[in-house]
Amino acid sequence: MRVAFLLAVLLAAGLLGLVERYRRPLAWWLGKGQRLLRPALSLLSLGIFAKIASEVHEEETTALDRAVSLAVHRLDSPAVDAIMRLFTALGSFPVIAAVVALVALWRIRRSDKRGAVMLVAVAIATELLNLVLKEAFQRARPSLFTEVATLHSYSFPSGHAMASAAVYGGVAVLMGRADPAHARRYHLGAAVLVLLIGMSRVYLGVHWFTDVLAGFAAGLFVLIAGTNVLRALDRTGEAGSK
Repeated sequence: MRVAFLLAVLLAAGLLGLVERYRRPLAWWLGKGQRLLRPALSLLSLGIFAKIASEVHEEETTALDRAVSLAVHRLDSPAVDAIMRLFTALGSFPVIAAVVALVALWRIRRSDKRGAVMLVAVAIATELLNLVLKEAFQRARPSLFTEVATLHSYSFPSGHAMASAAVYGGVAVLMGRADPAHARRYHLGAAVLVLLIGMSRVYLGVHWFTDVLAGFAAGLFVLIAGTNVLRALDRTGEAGSK
């Protein structure tokens, strides 16, 4: 035990020495990694969407989609029904529009017009892109559960998933912008909310699993594009004020 403890202490001391010795190079690489994170996420989300879209077009996801829908629906109960309908309402167009209007007004009152414009632009771009993609793929909605009314619009990608990822993600970005100390909490809260909204669409039988995943990917892509423009405008504004 003493030998093991001594070895552990020596190993820890060695690691601390290495960290101290290479502290500046590590800080440089970490900073560079943070700068590359958004472009990497943007490319990743685009690649995920393209992969799912290709497999949906080739009808290669049917078995997976059906298996996930049936598995999620095993949670069926009146209480879960009510909870899932609540989360799906939070991703509906009227609620999303109200959230965008209220948050945009809040940012304007706090002298953050660029943030307000970003959120509105992200919401509009998401709605338009979703309409274009639905018409392009024209995928039929699920009809596995007779107790859930089948909607008469196309299924791919999920508009709820796409709008919630883009808009609630944008709201989290603006809240973190106003309160940087708690930015991670806002981001985590938005991520949990978006996941639950997506799950509710599968549970209620109005979307396939891959519809929701593709919606998340497309919404994230729009969100990153919007935040990149916002950051660029911030840098331009800061340079102009000097």
